[in-house]
Amino acid sequence: MKLHLVRLAKRLGEARFPGLEGFRAYLLTQPEQVGEARLYILLEGEVVIDLPDQSYLHLRKGEAAHLQQPHLISPIDPSVIAVWEPK
Repeated sequence: MKLHLVRLAKRLGEARFPGLEGFRAYLLTQPEQVGEARLYILLEGEVVIDLPDQSYLHLRKGEAAHLQQPHLISPIDPSVIAVWEPK
């Protein structure tokens, strides 16, 4: 199965592969507080991720980050991000 994740996320707000639990791509337009582990792959746009130790990560298109701790992810502009949430 082939899905155009950026196009679907922009049009519908979110795209998921049927049967693939915990993976989605979505349009991030506002800051989001996250309390669990996540793997991010930025497909379009730019985001800043604030970490509990007062440091941050700045992700651009094509960059990825795996985070185990709570964090705040904020788009600099509307961004499409692929996320895997391990259960």
